[in-house]
Amino acid sequence: MTIICDEEFRSRIAKKDPEENGLILMNHHYELDWLYAWMVADRVGVVGNCRSFIKDSLKYLPILGWAGNFSDDLYLKRNMEKDKDKIQKNLKELLEYPYPVWLFLFAEGTRFTSEKHQASQKFAESKGLPRLEHHLIPRTKGFTFTIPKLDKTKITTMYDLTMVAGTGDSAPPTLTSLILGRKTEATVVIRKINLENIPTGEEEGAKWLMDIYVEKDKIKKSLLEGTWQILNETHTITTSTLSSVCNPPRMQSCLLTVSVNILVLLPLFYLLLSGGIVTWAVAVLVLIMSWAALHVLVNASKVKKSAKAD
Repeated sequence: MTIICDEEFRSRIAKKDPEENGLILMNHHYELDWLYAWMVADRVGVVGNCRSFIKDSLKYLPILGWAGNFSDDLYLKRNMEKDKDKIQKNLKELLEYPYPVWLFLFAEGTRFTSEKHQASQKFAESKGLPRLEHHLIPRTKGFTFTIPKLDKTKITTMYDLTMVAGTGDSAPPTLTSLILGRKTEATVVIRKINLENIPTGEEEGAKWLMDIYVEKDKIKKSLLEGTWQILNETHTITTSTLSSVCNPPRMQSCLLTVSVNILVLLPLFYLLLSGGIVTWAVAVLVLIMSWAALHVLVNASKVKKSAKAD
């Protein structure tokens, strides 16, 4: 992963210290968004305290959904009347954590596909909104409800993350690539925004968010075309100079993974080889259940539905 950020964020990567709570605004375009988001958070030592606004149905997904449900992710029904009390309660609880929290907000509301993009552009035309080339029109209701409810004594910063993945020689940024051990690459532009600069009114906040997505669209286009350095001189929401940070994969992560697998798998293989018919039957059942869970997870990441913009 290549991170394009300002000097302050570079220092936080060097110290591996987030220093403060943060609301993270991120585009939602790839099956591995969650993994890239964790990688950014890991660089600054906050991956254990990442929480997200997520649609309610995903909490039933094997492993990832269950883990998020037990970790205080904010699962929403996408109905503001039903969700607003839960959002307010959970925000208060998260900001009481003794260690900084990053709360991820995917304002597009659903993952980018060509079909959803076409529907989004038609919606933009009907409402007189800008046509976005690389993003869906953001859903503003949750955003404009959340910003005024944040305790500004405990959270003062938003980070805008614009991600591009799967370019060049990279494998497609999919769960299948991950399972097969194929290398994927991503670049993310991180811009710091003071929450005090974000309007709290519903109409003003919606316009502000739309303007940010117009900028994000230009950023993604520049990354895809290789013209980022030109755009870097003209972005408007931060006056800081942004530059690249590219950390190599850490050997200790590989050693930890190999060690844990050896400690877990060797005893299991021994039990399997020394066991009888019942042991083998149980092993086959577990393998079938694991395959089924993985199949559900991969298929869920590929679901394509028509998007309705709010």
